[in-house]
Amino acid sequence: MGALLEAAQNMFDECVQIRRTIHQNPEIGRNEIKTSALIREKLKEYGVDSIDSPVPTAVVALIKGTAKGNGDRCVALRADIDALPIQEETNVPYKSKIPDMMHACGHDMHATMLLGTAKLLCERRNEFAGTIKLIFQHSEDTLPGGAKELVEKGVMENPHVDAIFGMHVSPQEGEVGRVQFHEGPVSTSVDLFDVTVNGVGGHGSTPHLTKDPILAAAQMVVLLQQIQARYVDPLETVIFPVCSFHSGDAPNVIPGQARFSGIARAYVDHIRDEVTKQVFDIAKGIEAMSGVEVDINHYEGYPACYNDPQLTKLNRAAVAAELGEEKIVDLERPMSFSEDFSYYTKMTGTPGVYVMISAGYEGELQPLHNSKMLPDEKVMPYGIAAMCASALNFMKQK
Repeated sequence: MGALLEAAQNMFDECVQIRRTIHQNPEIGRNEIKTSALIREKLKEYGVDSIDSPVPTAVVALIKGTAKGNGDRCVALRADIDALPIQEETNVPYKSKIPDMMHACGHDMHATMLLGTAKLLCERRNEFAGTIKLIFQHSEDTLPGGAKELVEKGVMENPHVDAIFGMHVSPQEGEVGRVQFHEGPVSTSVDLFDVTVNGVGGHGSTPHLTKDPILAAAQMVVLLQQIQARYVDPLETVIFPVCSFHSGDAPNVIPGQARFSGIARAYVDHIRDEVTKQVFDIAKGIEAMSGVEVDINHYEGYPACYNDPQLTKLNRAAVAAELGEEKIVDLERPMSFSEDFSYYTKMTGTPGVYVMISAGYEGELQPLHNSKMLPDEKVMPYGIAAMCASALNFMKQK
């Protein structure tokens, strides 16, 4: 056991108390008032050098090293702190006290692990020169994402951030505390498409007198599936399900409007751009063929997360040295979800690394965003040690 992990294990009870307090009082994006207040309180207790709130419910803290060396270097560690609008269905004594709100994505643990990291790093100022920036980010699960807002507010400057690390818990079978690395694209981008097809309604017995929006919308849904089949390299990936479709109320009335929506995901920008182009091209074709009008609301969401290969190797070595090689997992494939951590690197050109950490489960295994999802609290010391090791190792590099 490394020294950082041992120190993190020694504060386990304190971390459990913090995590359960946050879990019982979940707050959705841009409303994390009590959560951010607790974070500020603990950061003051641990002795960080400064605390700022670029937006009302985010918290950014600085820890300045006292060792001799490059005092201009800065590394950032980020944790998201918001909850989800989900009614919790667990039976644990610390379950959510707030109706229809729950920490179903593990952000209560992320906030707690970064607080634990803050405490250990404050106790180790003499081990590094420069500045470690801690970003407790609001609203990761509410578009357009708190990360974008923080970058626009200058969170990656003053001091300038040279590298950034992020971590997410993952409920899984097997050993707790395994840190999962992948070089290059590690998550997808996300684009939302809300489509409204306006036609001319009428009696079901005289379809020739209508411009049927249901038929046109259904054809468009089918044609969207040819984007992956015919416009994307077979070795690349696009995920594009249509997840809602609404039209009409009566079996003998052709309505005047149909609406559907879907989400497209890709790992690289040029494919993301091609998908968007094809959606609008298909809409034009449907209009010409069916005599309807197609209105598309395209909402550009998070970019794909990209792990800098050199920084990933550096981070992997640091975590392996602290936790042991047996706690390292090299992922063969990236993940298919999206994360606004990508804005910190995409918008600024800063190298970054985003990793998952296996968190076991309590009760029954459930995925993230599930009303019964409960990761094992034993993961927290491993997450704290891994983040501390990542930061300290980067600060020691020349």
